[in-house]
Amino acid sequence: MLSTGEKTAIELKTQVLHGRKIAYRTGGEGPKVLLIHGITGDSDAWVSVLHRLAGTGHEVIAPDMPGAGASERQRGDHSLGAHASMLRDLLTAIDREPVTLVGHSLGGGMAMQFSYQFPELVERLV
Repeated sequence: MLSTGEKTAIELKTQVLHGRKIAYRTGGEGPKVLLIHGITGDSDAWVSVLHRLAGTGHEVIAPDMPGAGASERQRGDHSLGAHASMLRDLLTAIDREPVTLVGHSLGGGMAMQFSYQFPELVERLV
């Protein structure tokens, strides 16, 4: 555990999925937490939360959804189901275990859809 004021390193990484670059922030070790931003945000909205969770024994993953932040825009389907599938593909590509899902605004809808479509990848939904 970190002392007061100390920060765990959070890295910005990218993963190519279906020919498109998806950026995500990650850091820490321990149970996995996937944080999904709202429609007008990106993973930067979670930075202070990422540091806190990573500093208390969690591995955090916060993607920039397609067209947000450093991620490339996707063509075609922009449904909750398509976003949930993209999140599944991201977790599969970076070799993750079941996660705790945290969503804000539209990210909450994506988190609910993800847990409906892929319950085997969800430990809990917040």
